[in-house]
Formats: sequence, structure tokens, C-alpha cells
Amino acid sequence: MRIFLDTNILMDAVENRKYSREAHTILNLCSVGIFHCCASTMSFATLSYLLRHFTKERLHETFKHLSGVVEVVPVGVEQFESALDYGPVGDFEDLLQYKCAVAAGCDMVITNDKKVFLEFNKIPVMSSPDFLVYLAESNV
Repeated sequence: MRIFLDTNILMDAVENRKYSREAHTILNLCSVGIFHCCASTMSFATLSYLLRHFTKERLHETFKHLSGVVEVVPVGVEQFESALDYGPVGDFEDLLQYKCAVAAGCDMVITNDKKVFLEFNKIPVMSSPDFLVYLAESNV
């Protein structure tokens, strides 16, 4: 199974936020090959802004670690044009992330901002806690 991790999941893993435990569990399961995780280049750009309080060395090490666990997939012109063709949406950045997940062949998007992603319905969208429940119930 290929899952796409939204920026907020990566942020949860890096910072001590509400769903940090769930994010760490998902990344640990990815690192041992239970499933394959992807995240977009755009997520790393956003993280670099959100984590501007990190030293440049800490940010570099954080990105090296994360990119060793997740496949970093590009957001390119094709995803941008596909998002424009989709029509007006409430959050263009989330639509770009979604288009990136589809282009990367992901089976599911994991985000803790589900309400926005539910506007797009080609692949399932789950929160990190719901995803872990799903895994436990499906014996993956």
C-alpha cells in the first residue's frame, strides 16, 4: 500500500503536537516496510518555513531523516495544470497535494485536515488516528 502524508502529518512528527504519537507510529511502520509513504516536495518547502525556528543544521538533519523514511515526490507543472483544470476550490495548496498523491500512485491520503481533502474523492482520505485504527482492524 502506498500512502501520501500531508504536511501536517510530517509537522506532527517533528513538533510535539496533538497527533505526534500517531505520526511517529506511521513513520515507524513505513521505515520497517509495512507500507510505503510518500510526501511532496511542497511539504518540505512548507516545513522549512514552519520550522524556521530550527537551526539550519537541525532542519537539514530533520529533512535527511524524513527523506530516508518517505519517498519525496515532485509537485510539478502537470499537477499544477491538473489542479487548475479541476476548478475553483477552497484550498488550492491541498488540491496540489492531492494531485501529487494521485500522480504518485498513492492508495490513500493521510491528513489531520480531512474536511478540506474530502472535496476531492478519487482516493480515500483518513486522519492519522483513523488510519491506525484501520490498520489494526485490517491486520496489515
